[in-house]
Amino acid sequence: MSDERSIPEHLAQLLASSVETVERLEILLHLRARKGKSFGARAVAEALRVSSAFAEQHLAILCGRGFLKVSISSDLIYGYQPVSAAIDSAMQEIEDLYRERPADVVAVLRSASDRDPAHVFADAFLIRRPTRKRGDDG
Repeated sequence: MSDERSIPEHLAQLLASSVETVERLEILLHLRARKGKSFGARAVAEALRVSSAFAEQHLAILCGRGFLKVSISSDLIYGYQPVSAAIDSAMQEIEDLYRERPADVVAVLRSASDRDPAHVFADAFLIRRPTRKRGDDG
């Protein structure tokens, strides 16, 4: 049986705080497997069978979080280059775990997205119909 607590705490924390989604993990692992090469959002989108806009958004987020480098040519080009060797080492551990026990890694990411502050904030603006109690006139 899968148990997200079986993921080492430092990896679970990195996944929950900085990666947050399976899609971002897939993008990271795709680029990590091609270290030293850079790709535009369109190439990443085609490789992972997602839209270019989707890939572009997640590439920008991962770049801002220190996993990727970006350069500018006729387009933004991203490559795997974490800001520290410690992050790269943790990503190797995550990659190994994802290959061996994908359900455990996905469970950590799913629980992270459930607590995502952006989703909580957005949910605050959902329009809900007020419930009426008997006897209410208005």
